[in-house]
Amino acid sequence: MSVLALVHLQQAQTTSRIVFQNITVIDVGKGEARPGMTVVVSGNRIASVGKTSEILKGSQVVDGSGKFMLPGLWDMHSHSLDRWAWSSLLNIANGVTGFRDPAAILDPAEIVKLREDVEHGKVFGPRFIASGRIIDGSPSSRRTYVTINTADEMRAEVGRRKIAGLDFVKIYTRLSRDAFAAAAAESKRLDIPLDGHVPLSLTAAEASDAGMRSVEHSYRHRMACATAETELRELLLKQIDLRSDDPRIYWSNEDKAFLLGLNTYSSEKCVELGKKFARNGTWFVPTLVEMQTRFRNEYFGEDSFEERFKDPRLRYVSPAKRTAWREDMIWDVGFLNGHMSYGSRGPEMMEKEREREFANRIKMPADLHRGGARILAGTDVDSSFAFLFFGFSLHDELELLVKGGLSPLEALRAATINPAVFLKREKDLGTVEAGKLADLVLLDASPLEDIRNTKKINAVVANGKYLPKNELEKLLNAAEEIVKKL
Repeated sequence: MSVLALVHLQQAQTTSRIVFQNITVIDVGKGEARPGMTVVVSGNRIASVGKTSEILKGSQVVDGSGKFMLPGLWDMHSHSLDRWAWSSLLNIANGVTGFRDPAAILDPAEIVKLREDVEHGKVFGPRFIASGRIIDGSPSSRRTYVTINTADEMRAEVGRRKIAGLDFVKIYTRLSRDAFAAAAAESKRLDIPLDGHVPLSLTAAEASDAGMRSVEHSYRHRMACATAETELRELLLKQIDLRSDDPRIYWSNEDKAFLLGLNTYSSEKCVELGKKFARNGTWFVPTLVEMQTRFRNEYFGEDSFEERFKDPRLRYVSPAKRTAWREDMIWDVGFLNGHMSYGSRGPEMMEKEREREFANRIKMPADLHRGGARILAGTDVDSSFAFLFFGFSLHDELELLVKGGLSPLEALRAATINPAVFLKREKDLGTVEAGKLADLVLLDASPLEDIRNTKKINAVVANGKYLPKNELEKLLNAAEEIVKKL
Protein backbone atom coordinates (compact mmCIF):
# COMPACT_ATOMS: atom_id res chain seq x y z
CA MET A 1 0.00 0.00 0.00
CA SER A 2 1.19 3.49 -0.81
CA VAL A 3 0.89 5.55 2.36
CA LEU A 4 1.67 8.97 0.94
CA ALA A 5 0.13 10.67 3.96
CA LEU A 6 3.36 9.80 5.77
CA VAL A 7 5.11 12.72 4.11
CA HIS A 8 2.75 15.07 5.90
CA LEU A 9 3.63 13.77 9.33
CA GLN A 10 6.60 16.10 9.42
CA GLN A 11 4.48 19.02 8.24
CA ALA A 12 2.02 18.62 11.11
CA GLN A 13 2.70 20.56 14.29
CA THR A 14 4.65 18.30 16.66
CA THR A 15 4.77 20.51 19.76
CA SER A 16 4.09 18.15 22.67
CA ARG A 17 1.80 20.63 24.49
CA ILE A 18 -0.76 22.88 22.81
CA VAL A 19 -2.96 25.31 24.73
CA PHE A 20 -6.18 26.57 23.13
CA GLN A 21 -7.26 29.67 25.05
CA ASN A 22 -10.64 31.39 25.24
CA ILE A 23 -12.33 28.86 22.96
CA THR A 24 -15.99 27.80 22.93
CA VAL A 25 -16.28 24.04 23.42
CA ILE A 26 -19.32 22.36 21.86
CA ASP A 27 -20.45 19.78 24.40
CA VAL A 28 -22.26 17.28 22.17
CA GLY A 29 -23.19 15.15 25.16
CA LYS A 30 -25.02 17.87 27.09
CA GLY A 31 -25.99 19.80 24.00
CA GLU A 32 -24.51 23.13 24.99
CA ALA A 33 -21.80 25.60 24.06
CA ARG A 34 -19.22 26.35 26.79
CA PRO A 35 -17.49 29.68 26.06
CA GLY A 36 -14.23 30.97 27.54
CA MET A 37 -12.63 27.54 27.91
CA THR A 38 -8.97 26.53 27.86
CA VAL A 39 -8.22 23.16 26.27
CA VAL A 40 -4.75 21.68 26.74
CA VAL A 41 -3.45 18.94 24.46
CA SER A 42 -0.44 16.96 25.63
CA GLY A 43 0.95 14.39 23.21
CA ASN A 44 -2.05 12.79 21.55
CA ARG A 45 -4.44 13.26 24.50
CA ILE A 46 -6.52 16.09 25.91
CA ALA A 47 -4.81 16.95 29.20
CA SER A 48 -7.42 19.33 30.57
CA VAL A 49 -10.56 21.31 29.77
CA GLY A 50 -11.47 24.23 32.02
CA LYS A 51 -11.70 27.96 32.55
CA THR A 52 -7.98 28.34 33.25
CA SER A 53 -4.80 26.31 32.94
CA GLU A 54 -1.14 26.82 33.70
CA ILE A 55 0.84 27.52 30.54
CA LEU A 56 4.03 25.52 30.85
CA LYS A 57 7.22 26.66 29.19
CA GLY A 58 7.50 25.41 25.62
CA SER A 59 3.75 25.18 25.09
CA GLN A 60 2.28 26.40 21.86
CA VAL A 61 -0.55 28.82 22.62
CA VAL A 62 -3.46 29.15 20.16
CA ASP A 63 -5.91 32.01 20.53
CA GLY A 64 -9.37 30.47 20.31
CA SER A 65 -11.33 33.72 20.48
CA GLY A 66 -14.39 33.46 18.27
CA LYS A 67 -13.64 29.80 17.56
CA PHE A 68 -15.72 26.70 18.34
CA MET A 69 -14.20 23.30 19.17
CA LEU A 70 -15.84 19.99 18.25
CA PRO A 71 -14.63 16.42 18.69
CA GLY A 72 -13.28 15.00 15.44
CA LEU A 73 -15.93 13.88 12.97
CA TRP A 74 -16.49 10.29 11.84
CA ASP A 75 -17.82 9.15 8.45
CA MET A 76 -19.48 5.85 9.36
CA HIS A 77 -19.85 4.57 5.79
CA SER A 78 -16.85 5.53 3.68
CA HIS A 79 -14.97 3.51 1.07
CA SER A 80 -11.71 5.27 1.87
CA LEU A 81 -9.22 2.45 2.46
CA ASP A 82 -8.73 1.36 -1.14
CA ARG A 83 -8.05 5.03 -1.97
CA TRP A 84 -5.99 5.85 1.13
CA ALA A 85 -3.26 7.82 -0.67
CA TRP A 86 -5.60 10.77 -1.27
CA SER A 87 -8.72 10.00 0.77
CA SER A 88 -6.73 10.20 4.01
CA LEU A 89 -5.60 13.73 3.16
CA LEU A 90 -9.07 14.91 2.15
CA ASN A 91 -10.69 13.40 5.22
CA ILE A 92 -8.30 15.06 7.67
CA ALA A 93 -8.51 18.39 5.82
CA ASN A 94 -12.28 18.29 6.37
CA GLY A 95 -12.11 17.40 10.05
CA VAL A 96 -13.00 13.75 9.42
CA THR A 97 -10.59 12.14 11.87
CA GLY A 98 -12.17 8.69 11.65
CA PHE A 99 -14.15 6.49 9.26
CA ARG A 100 -15.73 3.06 8.98
CA ASP A 101 -15.01 1.19 5.74
CA PRO A 102 -17.53 -1.57 4.99
CA ALA A 103 -16.08 -2.97 1.77
CA ALA A 104 -12.30 -2.69 1.44
CA ILE A 105 -10.76 -5.18 -1.00
CA LEU A 106 -7.24 -4.78 0.41
CA ASP A 107 -5.64 -7.81 2.01
CA PRO A 108 -6.83 -8.07 5.65
CA ALA A 109 -3.23 -8.11 6.90
CA GLU A 110 -2.59 -4.74 5.21
CA ILE A 111 -5.79 -3.31 6.66
CA VAL A 112 -4.95 -4.40 10.21
CA LYS A 113 -1.37 -3.11 10.00
CA LEU A 114 -2.43 0.29 8.70
CA ARG A 115 -5.15 0.55 11.34
CA GLU A 116 -2.64 -0.10 14.12
CA ASP A 117 0.00 2.20 12.61
CA VAL A 118 -2.49 5.06 12.53
CA GLU A 119 -3.59 4.44 16.12
CA HIS A 120 0.02 4.44 17.32
CA GLY A 121 0.97 7.57 15.39
CA LYS A 122 3.30 5.83 12.95
CA VAL A 123 1.12 6.86 10.00
CA PHE A 124 -0.63 10.19 9.73
CA GLY A 125 -4.28 9.85 8.76
CA PRO A 126 -7.77 9.21 10.09
CA ARG A 127 -8.51 6.34 12.45
CA PHE A 128 -10.72 3.65 10.97
CA ILE A 129 -12.41 0.31 11.36
CA ALA A 130 -12.99 -2.07 8.45
CA SER A 131 -14.85 -5.22 7.46
CA GLY A 132 -12.99 -6.46 4.40
CA ARG A 133 -14.91 -7.66 1.36
CA ILE A 134 -18.72 -7.68 1.39
CA ILE A 135 -20.42 -11.07 1.80
CA ASP A 136 -23.29 -11.76 -0.61
CA GLY A 137 -25.40 -14.68 -1.84
CA SER A 138 -25.74 -16.09 -5.36
CA PRO A 139 -25.60 -14.65 -7.88
CA SER A 140 -23.32 -12.12 -6.21
CA SER A 141 -24.09 -8.47 -6.93
CA ARG A 142 -20.45 -7.67 -7.77
CA ARG A 143 -17.33 -9.62 -8.66
CA THR A 144 -15.41 -8.20 -5.69
CA TYR A 145 -17.89 -9.66 -3.17
CA VAL A 146 -17.44 -12.98 -1.38
CA THR A 147 -20.24 -15.38 -2.38
CA ILE A 148 -21.69 -17.54 0.39
CA ASN A 149 -24.44 -20.11 -0.24
CA THR A 150 -24.58 -22.32 2.85
CA ALA A 151 -24.59 -21.95 6.62
CA ASP A 152 -21.33 -23.92 6.88
CA GLU A 153 -19.61 -21.62 4.39
CA MET A 154 -20.82 -18.61 6.35
CA ARG A 155 -19.56 -19.90 9.68
CA ALA A 156 -16.14 -20.53 8.16
CA GLU A 157 -16.03 -17.06 6.57
CA VAL A 158 -16.99 -15.26 9.78
CA GLY A 159 -14.31 -17.24 11.61
CA ARG A 160 -11.64 -16.25 9.08
CA ARG A 161 -12.46 -12.58 9.54
CA LYS A 162 -12.30 -12.84 13.29
CA ILE A 163 -8.89 -14.53 13.10
CA ALA A 164 -7.67 -11.93 10.59
CA GLY A 165 -8.41 -9.13 13.06
CA LEU A 166 -11.09 -7.36 11.03
CA ASP A 167 -13.55 -5.23 12.98
CA PHE A 168 -16.93 -6.41 11.71
CA VAL A 169 -18.72 -8.44 9.05
CA LYS A 170 -20.75 -6.76 6.31
CA ILE A 171 -23.47 -8.69 4.51
CA TYR A 172 -25.44 -7.87 1.37
CA THR A 173 -28.91 -8.25 -0.09
CA ARG A 174 -28.80 -11.70 -1.75
CA LEU A 175 -27.99 -13.87 1.26
CA SER A 176 -30.38 -16.72 1.96
CA ARG A 177 -32.21 -16.93 5.28
CA ASP A 178 -30.04 -19.87 6.34
CA ALA A 179 -26.80 -18.06 5.51
CA PHE A 180 -27.99 -14.95 7.36
CA ALA A 181 -28.98 -16.99 10.41
CA ALA A 182 -25.52 -18.57 10.46
CA ALA A 183 -23.88 -15.14 10.13
CA ALA A 184 -25.92 -13.75 13.00
CA ALA A 185 -25.25 -16.72 15.29
CA GLU A 186 -21.54 -17.03 14.51
CA SER A 187 -20.93 -13.29 14.78
CA LYS A 188 -22.53 -13.32 18.20
CA ARG A 189 -20.52 -16.39 19.29
CA LEU A 190 -17.20 -14.92 18.14
CA ASP A 191 -18.04 -11.36 19.25
CA ILE A 192 -17.54 -9.75 15.86
CA PRO A 193 -20.40 -7.38 14.92
CA LEU A 194 -22.72 -8.02 11.97
CA ASP A 195 -23.57 -4.97 9.85
CA GLY A 196 -24.76 -4.17 6.35
CA HIS A 197 -27.77 -4.45 4.07
CA VAL A 198 -30.80 -6.40 5.20
CA PRO A 199 -31.04 -9.40 2.84
CA LEU A 200 -34.19 -9.49 0.73
CA SER A 201 -34.90 -12.92 2.22
CA LEU A 202 -36.01 -11.32 5.50
CA THR A 203 -37.32 -8.04 6.92
CA ALA A 204 -35.40 -5.31 8.69
CA ALA A 205 -37.35 -6.14 11.84
CA GLU A 206 -36.24 -9.79 11.63
CA ALA A 207 -32.62 -8.76 11.04
CA SER A 208 -32.74 -6.48 14.07
CA ASP A 209 -34.26 -9.22 16.23
CA ALA A 210 -31.42 -11.54 15.13
CA GLY A 211 -28.83 -9.09 16.46
CA MET A 212 -27.73 -7.14 13.40
CA ARG A 213 -25.77 -4.17 14.76
CA SER A 214 -26.36 -1.66 11.95
CA VAL A 215 -28.55 -1.26 8.88
CA GLU A 216 -27.18 0.81 5.99
CA HIS A 217 -28.87 3.21 3.53
CA SER A 218 -32.26 4.89 3.38
CA TYR A 219 -32.55 4.02 -0.31
CA ARG A 220 -32.10 0.31 0.39
CA HIS A 221 -34.46 0.09 3.30
CA ARG A 222 -37.34 2.39 2.46
CA MET A 223 -39.37 -0.83 2.08
CA ALA A 224 -39.06 -1.36 5.84
CA CYS A 225 -41.10 1.83 6.31
CA ALA A 226 -43.66 0.98 3.63
CA THR A 227 -47.04 -0.53 4.41
CA ALA A 228 -46.58 -2.70 1.30
CA GLU A 229 -43.27 -4.09 2.60
CA THR A 230 -44.08 -7.73 1.83
CA GLU A 231 -45.09 -7.03 -1.76
CA LEU A 232 -42.03 -4.81 -2.24
CA ARG A 233 -39.67 -7.55 -1.07
CA GLU A 234 -41.29 -10.05 -3.41
CA LEU A 235 -40.89 -7.70 -6.36
CA LEU A 236 -37.23 -7.02 -5.61
CA LEU A 237 -36.49 -10.71 -5.12
CA LYS A 238 -37.87 -11.33 -8.62
CA GLN A 239 -35.48 -8.72 -9.99
CA ILE A 240 -32.49 -10.94 -9.25
CA ASP A 241 -33.70 -13.51 -11.81
CA LEU A 242 -35.27 -11.05 -14.26
CA ARG A 243 -32.09 -9.10 -15.06
CA SER A 244 -30.95 -11.69 -17.58
CA ASP A 245 -34.36 -11.85 -19.27
CA ASP A 246 -36.24 -9.29 -21.32
CA PRO A 247 -35.07 -5.86 -20.01
CA ARG A 248 -38.55 -4.41 -20.56
CA ILE A 249 -39.96 -6.84 -18.01
CA TYR A 250 -37.15 -6.06 -15.60
CA TRP A 251 -37.68 -2.30 -15.76
CA SER A 252 -41.44 -2.63 -15.60
CA ASN A 253 -41.00 -4.58 -12.39
CA GLU A 254 -38.54 -1.98 -11.12
CA ASP A 255 -41.09 0.72 -11.83
CA LYS A 256 -43.75 -1.14 -9.85
CA ALA A 257 -41.40 -1.41 -6.88
CA PHE A 258 -40.49 2.27 -7.09
CA LEU A 259 -44.11 3.41 -7.12
CA LEU A 260 -45.11 0.98 -4.39
CA GLY A 261 -42.37 2.25 -2.11
CA LEU A 262 -43.17 5.84 -2.97
CA ASN A 263 -46.91 5.62 -2.40
CA THR A 264 -46.98 3.42 0.71
CA TYR A 265 -44.26 5.11 2.80
CA SER A 266 -45.55 5.43 6.37
CA SER A 267 -43.93 7.63 9.01
CA GLU A 268 -45.93 5.75 11.64
CA LYS A 269 -44.53 2.38 10.51
CA CYS A 270 -41.06 3.88 10.50
CA VAL A 271 -41.46 5.12 14.09
CA GLU A 272 -42.51 1.62 15.16
CA LEU A 273 -39.45 0.14 13.45
CA GLY A 274 -37.37 2.74 15.28
CA LYS A 275 -38.76 1.44 18.57
CA LYS A 276 -37.65 -2.08 17.67
CA PHE A 277 -34.20 -0.82 16.64
CA ALA A 278 -33.93 0.97 19.98
CA ARG A 279 -34.89 -2.16 21.96
CA ASN A 280 -32.47 -4.35 20.02
CA GLY A 281 -29.58 -1.89 19.84
CA THR A 282 -29.70 -1.69 16.02
CA TRP A 283 -28.20 1.49 14.55
CA PHE A 284 -29.11 3.15 11.24
CA VAL A 285 -26.70 4.71 8.72
CA PRO A 286 -28.85 6.54 6.13
CA THR A 287 -26.19 7.81 3.63
CA LEU A 288 -28.57 10.46 2.31
CA VAL A 289 -25.95 12.38 0.37
CA GLU A 290 -25.43 9.48 -2.03
CA MET A 291 -28.98 9.97 -3.34
CA GLN A 292 -28.58 13.62 -4.25
CA THR A 293 -27.25 13.05 -7.74
CA ARG A 294 -29.58 10.17 -8.56
CA PHE A 295 -32.66 12.13 -7.58
CA ARG A 296 -31.83 15.50 -9.06
CA ASN A 297 -33.62 16.26 -12.31
CA GLU A 298 -30.94 17.90 -14.42
CA TYR A 299 -30.51 17.38 -18.11
CA PHE A 300 -27.47 17.58 -20.33
CA GLY A 301 -27.36 20.94 -22.04
CA GLU A 302 -29.22 22.78 -19.30
CA ASP A 303 -27.43 25.46 -17.31
CA SER A 304 -28.00 23.60 -14.02
CA PHE A 305 -26.23 20.52 -15.39
CA GLU A 306 -23.21 22.51 -16.49
CA GLU A 307 -23.12 24.43 -13.19
CA ARG A 308 -22.70 21.16 -11.30
CA PHE A 309 -19.48 20.50 -13.18
CA LYS A 310 -18.07 23.81 -11.98
CA ASP A 311 -18.00 22.46 -8.40
CA PRO A 312 -14.53 23.40 -7.05
CA ARG A 313 -14.31 20.05 -5.26
CA LEU A 314 -13.92 18.35 -8.63
CA ARG A 315 -10.22 19.19 -8.41
CA TYR A 316 -9.98 16.24 -5.99
CA VAL A 317 -11.45 13.81 -8.53
CA SER A 318 -9.37 12.31 -11.33
CA PRO A 319 -9.99 13.63 -14.88
CA ALA A 320 -11.08 10.16 -16.01
CA LYS A 321 -13.57 9.86 -13.17
CA ARG A 322 -15.01 13.32 -13.87
CA THR A 323 -15.63 12.26 -17.47
CA ALA A 324 -17.23 9.01 -16.29
CA TRP A 325 -19.51 10.89 -13.90
CA ARG A 326 -20.62 13.19 -16.71
CA GLU A 327 -21.33 10.32 -19.09
CA ASP A 328 -23.19 8.34 -16.44
CA MET A 329 -25.41 11.30 -15.56
CA ILE A 330 -26.23 11.95 -19.22
CA TRP A 331 -27.08 8.28 -19.73
CA ASP A 332 -29.15 8.01 -16.55
CA VAL A 333 -31.32 11.03 -17.31
CA GLY A 334 -31.76 9.98 -20.92
CA PHE A 335 -32.69 6.49 -19.82
CA LEU A 336 -35.30 7.75 -17.38
CA ASN A 337 -36.61 10.34 -19.80
CA GLY A 338 -37.08 7.57 -22.33
CA HIS A 339 -39.56 6.03 -19.88
CA MET A 340 -37.81 2.68 -19.92
CA SER A 341 -37.77 2.38 -16.14
CA TYR A 342 -40.58 4.73 -15.15
CA GLY A 343 -43.30 3.65 -17.54
CA SER A 344 -44.92 6.16 -19.86
CA ARG A 345 -45.94 8.81 -17.37
CA GLY A 346 -43.70 11.43 -18.95
CA PRO A 347 -40.75 13.49 -17.70
CA GLU A 348 -42.81 16.03 -15.77
CA MET A 349 -44.55 13.35 -13.69
CA MET A 350 -41.23 11.52 -13.30
CA GLU A 351 -39.58 14.62 -11.86
CA LYS A 352 -42.37 15.09 -9.33
CA GLU A 353 -42.14 11.44 -8.31
CA ARG A 354 -38.39 11.64 -7.84
CA GLU A 355 -38.81 14.76 -5.70
CA ARG A 356 -41.36 12.95 -3.52
CA GLU A 357 -39.12 9.91 -3.24
CA PHE A 358 -36.15 12.00 -2.10
CA ALA A 359 -38.38 13.77 0.45
CA ASN A 360 -39.46 10.40 1.84
CA ARG A 361 -35.94 9.12 2.12
CA ILE A 362 -34.42 12.12 3.86
CA LYS A 363 -37.14 12.07 6.54
CA MET A 364 -36.64 8.35 7.21
CA PRO A 365 -33.78 8.88 9.72
CA ALA A 366 -35.86 11.39 11.70
CA ASP A 367 -38.85 9.04 11.70
CA LEU A 368 -36.71 6.17 12.98
CA HIS A 369 -35.12 8.48 15.52
CA ARG A 370 -38.55 9.51 16.82
CA GLY A 371 -39.02 5.85 17.69
CA GLY A 372 -35.70 5.84 19.54
CA ALA A 373 -33.35 4.47 16.89
CA ARG A 374 -29.81 5.81 17.03
CA ILE A 375 -28.38 7.39 13.88
CA LEU A 376 -24.84 7.39 12.46
CA ALA A 377 -23.67 9.83 9.79
CA GLY A 378 -22.20 8.17 6.70
CA THR A 379 -21.78 9.08 3.04
CA ASP A 380 -21.07 5.93 0.97
CA VAL A 381 -18.31 7.95 -0.69
CA ASP A 382 -16.00 6.15 -3.10
CA SER A 383 -14.73 7.00 -6.55
CA SER A 384 -17.78 5.79 -8.49
CA PHE A 385 -20.79 7.68 -7.09
CA ALA A 386 -21.11 11.06 -8.78
CA PHE A 387 -20.53 14.17 -6.68
CA LEU A 388 -19.44 12.40 -3.54
CA PHE A 389 -16.14 13.70 -2.18
CA PHE A 390 -13.97 12.25 0.57
CA GLY A 391 -14.27 14.42 3.66
CA PHE A 392 -16.40 17.13 2.07
CA SER A 393 -19.51 15.00 1.67
CA LEU A 394 -19.86 14.28 5.38
CA HIS A 395 -20.75 17.94 5.89
CA ASP A 396 -23.39 17.63 3.17
CA GLU A 397 -24.75 14.56 4.97
CA LEU A 398 -25.11 16.49 8.22
CA GLU A 399 -27.01 19.20 6.37
CA LEU A 400 -29.40 16.64 4.86
CA LEU A 401 -29.99 15.01 8.26
CA VAL A 402 -31.14 18.40 9.55
CA LYS A 403 -33.20 19.05 6.42
CA GLY A 404 -34.94 15.71 7.04
CA GLY A 405 -35.95 16.61 10.58
CA LEU A 406 -33.06 16.10 13.00
CA SER A 407 -31.82 19.05 15.03
CA PRO A 408 -28.28 20.38 14.45
CA LEU A 409 -27.26 18.80 17.77
CA GLU A 410 -28.70 15.41 16.78
CA ALA A 411 -26.86 15.59 13.46
CA LEU A 412 -23.59 16.47 15.22
CA ARG A 413 -24.05 13.55 17.58
CA ALA A 414 -24.44 11.25 14.58
CA ALA A 415 -20.85 12.09 13.57
CA THR A 416 -19.22 12.40 17.01
CA ILE A 417 -20.52 10.84 20.22
CA ASN A 418 -22.73 8.26 18.50
CA PRO A 419 -19.80 6.68 16.59
CA ALA A 420 -17.84 6.53 19.86
CA VAL A 421 -20.70 4.68 21.57
CA PHE A 422 -21.21 2.43 18.54
CA LEU A 423 -17.52 1.52 18.53
CA LYS A 424 -17.46 1.11 22.33
CA ARG A 425 -14.72 3.75 22.51
CA GLU A 426 -16.44 6.35 24.67
CA LYS A 427 -13.35 6.51 26.91
CA ASP A 428 -11.25 7.72 23.97
CA LEU A 429 -13.53 9.45 21.49
CA GLY A 430 -16.70 11.42 20.90
CA THR A 431 -16.46 14.46 23.21
CA VAL A 432 -13.98 17.17 24.17
CA GLU A 433 -12.94 15.95 27.64
CA ALA A 434 -9.76 15.44 29.60
CA GLY A 435 -8.17 12.06 28.97
CA LYS A 436 -9.64 11.56 25.53
CA LEU A 437 -7.69 11.32 22.30
CA ALA A 438 -6.89 14.68 20.75
CA ASP A 439 -8.99 14.45 17.59
CA LEU A 440 -10.54 17.90 17.32
CA VAL A 441 -12.03 20.37 14.86
CA LEU A 442 -11.92 24.17 15.29
CA LEU A 443 -14.68 26.10 13.53
CA ASP A 444 -15.19 29.78 12.79
CA ALA A 445 -18.91 29.64 13.67
CA SER A 446 -21.22 27.56 15.85
CA PRO A 447 -22.74 24.43 14.28
CA LEU A 448 -25.48 24.47 16.91
CA GLU A 449 -26.84 27.62 15.29
CA ASP A 450 -26.42 26.42 11.71
CA ILE A 451 -25.24 22.92 10.84
CA ARG A 452 -23.59 24.29 7.68
CA ASN A 453 -21.02 25.91 9.94
CA THR A 454 -19.20 22.56 10.20
CA LYS A 455 -17.73 23.51 6.82
CA LYS A 456 -16.08 26.63 8.29
CA ILE A 457 -12.97 24.81 9.46
CA ASN A 458 -10.23 26.90 11.04
CA ALA A 459 -7.94 24.07 12.16
CA VAL A 460 -7.86 20.33 12.86
CA VAL A 461 -6.08 18.33 15.54
CA ALA A 462 -5.49 14.75 14.36
CA ASN A 463 -4.09 12.37 16.97
CA GLY A 464 -2.46 15.33 18.72
CA LYS A 465 -1.06 16.92 15.53
CA TYR A 466 -2.16 20.56 15.14
CA LEU A 467 -3.02 21.57 11.57
CA PRO A 468 -3.99 25.22 11.04
CA LYS A 469 -5.47 26.39 7.76
CA ASN A 470 -2.18 26.61 5.88
CA GLU A 471 -1.36 22.98 6.74
CA LEU A 472 -4.85 21.84 5.75
CA GLU A 473 -4.36 23.57 2.41
CA LYS A 474 -1.16 21.58 1.90
CA LEU A 475 -3.10 18.36 2.40
CA LEU A 476 -5.70 19.45 -0.14
CA ASN A 477 -3.03 20.41 -2.66
CA ALA A 478 -1.24 17.10 -2.21
CA ALA A 479 -4.49 15.19 -2.77
CA GLU A 480 -5.11 17.20 -5.93
CA GLU A 481 -1.69 16.29 -7.31
CA ILE A 482 -2.27 12.60 -6.58
CA VAL A 483 -5.63 12.36 -8.38
CA LYS A 484 -4.26 14.18 -11.45
CA LYS A 485 -2.09 11.10 -12.10
CA LEU A 486 -4.82 8.49 -11.70
